[in-house]
Amino acid sequence: MKGRRSPLEYVLQRLRSKVILPREDNGLPRISRRLRIALAAAIIGISNFAAAAPPRVASDSYKLEQVAAEPQITTPIGLAFDSKGRLLVVESHTHLRGETSPGPDTDRIRMLADTDGDGKLDTWSTFAEGFNQAMNLLPRSDGAVYVVTRHGVVLLRDADGDDVADKQEEILRLETTDDYPHDGLAGIARTADGKLLLGLGENHGKAYRLVDRDGRSVSGKDGAGCVFECGEDGRGPHRVATGFWNPFSICALPDMRIFAIDNDPDASPPCRMVHVVQGGDYGFRFQYGRAGTHPLQAWNGELPGTMPYVCGVGEAPTAIVALGKWLWVTSWGDHCIDRYELVPRGASYGAKRETIVQGDADFRPTGMAVAPDGSLYFGDWVLKDYPVHGRGRIWHLVVPADAVKATFPARSQEDVAAESMAASESKTGAESNDPFVFASGVRGFSRDKDLTRWATETPDSTLDGERIRLAKLEAWRLRGTGPTEELLRKALRDKSADVRLFAVRWIADERITALRDELPPLLEGPQPSQRYYLAVLGAIDWLSHEPKMTGTEITDELLVRELKNEKRSAQVYALALRLISPDHKFLTSEKLGEYLKSDDKQLRMEAVRTLAQQSNDERFLLLLKIARDESQPADIRAEAIAGLSAAPDQYLHELVTLADDKQTEVKREARRALRLRVANANADDARPVATDIAAWSKLVAEPGDAASGRRLFFSSTGPRCGGCHKFEGRGGGVGPDLTQVGRNSTRDKILASILLPSQEIAPDYQAWMLTTEDGKVYTGLRLQQPGDDGKESYVDSAAHKFTLTSESIAERHMATTSVMPENLQSLMSIDDLRDLVTFLTAAASANK
Repeated sequence: MKGRRSPLEYVLQRLRSKVILPREDNGLPRISRRLRIALAAAIIGISNFAAAAPPRVASDSYKLEQVAAEPQITTPIGLAFDSKGRLLVVESHTHLRGETSPGPDTDRIRMLADTDGDGKLDTWSTFAEGFNQAMNLLPRSDGAVYVVTRHGVVLLRDADGDDVADKQEEILRLETTDDYPHDGLAGIARTADGKLLLGLGENHGKAYRLVDRDGRSVSGKDGAGCVFECGEDGRGPHRVATGFWNPFSICALPDMRIFAIDNDPDASPPCRMVHVVQGGDYGFRFQYGRAGTHPLQAWNGELPGTMPYVCGVGEAPTAIVALGKWLWVTSWGDHCIDRYELVPRGASYGAKRETIVQGDADFRPTGMAVAPDGSLYFGDWVLKDYPVHGRGRIWHLVVPADAVKATFPARSQEDVAAESMAASESKTGAESNDPFVFASGVRGFSRDKDLTRWATETPDSTLDGERIRLAKLEAWRLRGTGPTEELLRKALRDKSADVRLFAVRWIADERITALRDELPPLLEGPQPSQRYYLAVLGAIDWLSHEPKMTGTEITDELLVRELKNEKRSAQVYALALRLISPDHKFLTSEKLGEYLKSDDKQLRMEAVRTLAQQSNDERFLLLLKIARDESQPADIRAEAIAGLSAAPDQYLHELVTLADDKQTEVKREARRALRLRVANANADDARPVATDIAAWSKLVAEPGDAASGRRLFFSSTGPRCGGCHKFEGRGGGVGPDLTQVGRNSTRDKILASILLPSQEIAPDYQAWMLTTEDGKVYTGLRLQQPGDDGKESYVDSAAHKFTLTSESIAERHMATTSVMPENLQSLMSIDDLRDLVTFLTAAASANK
C-alpha cells in the first residue's frame, strides 16, 4: 500500500533509534549474519501482527486452543505421546535450511510435559538433538523412542531418568545418493505383535538399500515408495507393500489392519488413503515420471495387479491416527483436519469424509497425536515455505466424549476371509474380482510348490481360467524367482488381455530389454482397451532408450508416433485419434481431411469427433461439409452437426436446412442444436421437482438412443458434460472419468447424480468456497499442480479455470454444493435426458 512502511523499514527504524548501524557504500545498513537472522525473525513476527483468524471447528462441541508457538516450538513435524503422557515433537531446523535460517543447526526432539500435576502440559524442554532431516517418532512403552530421519532410524533412551536422551543407537540405515528431505524414510508405526512398520517415499527414483545392524538389507531402484516391516530392534527388514508416492504416515490398528496416507504425484490427484496389505502393489513408480500420468502407472487400481485406494484425502496429508470410530488426517495443503469413517467395500473399505478443523492460508497442520485423555494435539508449520523459517504452533483439539468413546468399525467378514486365503493356494481367492481377495489368492499361490507347472502349460490351456492364470503369473513375480523370460514370453501370447498387460508391465518395470521386440506385435489388430494400448506403447518407448524421467506429454508424443506409423491399421489410428489431445499441432485440417477420406467408418467417426473438440475456427468448414454429405452414414453426419452446435448462430441457416433432412438421425440432431441455442428452452413447470427421483425415473424409464446421448454428452451446448468429464479418452479432466460409470452405478443412481449433484460429493471432488481479502467470493474445485508457488488454481461450475494467490484468500470453507452445476435437467428435454442416461448406463457393456 502506498505510503506504508515495509516490515524491513519498520525494523530498521526501530534499530536506528536504539543503536547506530554501520553503513554499506549504497547507504544501507551493513548487517552481520547473526543480525540478519535476528532481523528475519523480527520481520516474520511483525508481518504477522495482523494474523488471520484462528482455525474454525465444525461445531461448538469441539474446543480448539493454541498451546504453544515460536519460540517455544518452531516448524514441527512428527508428534507422539510417550508412556508418561508427555508430548514429544520433532522440531525441524534442517528441512531445506538456508544460510539465514533461524534456530539451531540440527533438528531437536522437544518435550511438553505437565510438571506441576494440574493435568495441563505446561513446560517445554529438549529431549534430544543433533539430528538431520528428522521426520517422525514413535515412543515405546519402556520409555525408549524411535526417531525416523530421512536416512535412517535411531533408538533413543533416557538411561538416568533426567528427561534427556543419553543413549542413541542406529538400528536401520538408508543408503542412497538422494538427499531431498521428505521423500525418504518418514512414516513409522508398530503392529499389535510388536513389529515396526516404516514408510519410504519415491526417493527421486534413486537406488537405495535399507540396511539393518547385521548387514541384512532390502533394496530398490524404480522409485516405488514402500512400506517395510522389521523387528522392534530393526532386524530383518522386508517389503510389505510397494507402489506409493510417499506414505508419510502409517496407522496400525490393534486388529492388524494397516492404513497409510500417500501424497500424490504432481499431476495425478487426489492424495489417497490406502488400506495396506501384504504383497500389495499400489501402482506408482517414479521411473515413469513424477507426474503420475504415464500409462504404466496406476493410482486407483487401474492396472492388473494394482490395488485401489480407500478414498481421496486432502492435499499434502502428513498424519493419520485412529480415534473413536474414525481415521483422522491432517492436510497441509488444504489447511484442514478431516476425519474419515470407514465403510466396508468388499474385502476393503471406502470412507466418508468430514472436515472438523478448517484454517486459512497460514494454517499448515503437520503431525498429530492422540493424548491419553482422547483429545488431539497437532503441529502447524504456519507458512507455505518449505525451508525452515522460525514459525510454528501446537494446537489442542478437545473432542466430544461421545465421539472419543465411539467404537472403531471391526474388520469386515470379507476382509477376514480374504486374509485367510493367503495362507495357502486358494482358487476361490484367485478367481475373485475383488482386488483384495484376489491379492490374497496371489499370496497363497506364491506359496504353492507346484507353481512351476504353469510355466509349462500352453497359453490356451483350459486347465485354468483367466483369473487363475493371472493369479499364478502375479504369484511368480511376488515370489521373485523363476524362469522369468520364458514365463513372460508365454504370458505375452496368452488369450487374456489382463495376463498380457501384467506381463507388459512386469517387463517394463524390470527393464527386461531382451523382451522389447516381443511387444510391438501386441499393437497389431484390434486393441482390447485404450489402457492396454497405451501401456504397450509406453512400455515399448521405455525400453527403447536409456532410462530417463518422462513428462506429462508422453501420451501425445507416443500417439503422434503411432499416427505416423504406416504399418498400423485404421482401427489403431482411430484409437490413437480418440486419445490424443484434439488441439495437438499434428492434427491439422489437412491431416484430419485425410482421415475423413478413409474407407474405415470408425476412423472417419473419430476424425469428426476430433474436429468437434478442436478450438480453431477452421474446423467448422470441414464439419459443415460432412454434415451436408448425404453419402456419409447418418451417425457421422449427426456427429458433425453436434460439432457445429458450438457456433449455432453462425451456421443457423445450415442448421435450419438440416433440420428437414430426410435422414431421421440427422434431422433430430439439427433440431436439438437449434433448440439448445436458447438457455432453459426446455424448462417445464409440469416436470417433477429434482428431489423426486422416482418420478423422474418413470419419465426416462424407456431406453433412449445411446449414440444421441453421447453426442449430447460432448456437445458445446446443453449440459456440457464433456467439459469436465472424460469418456473413452475424450473430454475434460476436472471431474471423474465416466467411461465405466455404468458398471458401478445403477440407472437411478446415475439419474440422481445429474438431478442432485450435491447430494453425494466424493472426497476427491470436494469444492471450496473462497473469500478473498477484497470481499469477493469464489467457488471451485481445486486443481492439482506441482509444488506450492503461492498460487492456487480452481475450476468453477461452468468449467472455467481461475487462479488466486494463497495470500489473497481470507477465508476458505468446504462448499456444501458440488462444482457440478445444479438444475442441468432444465437444459434438456425429457428425450435428451433419456438419451444421456441410456448412454451412461450402456457404457459398461460397450467397454468390457
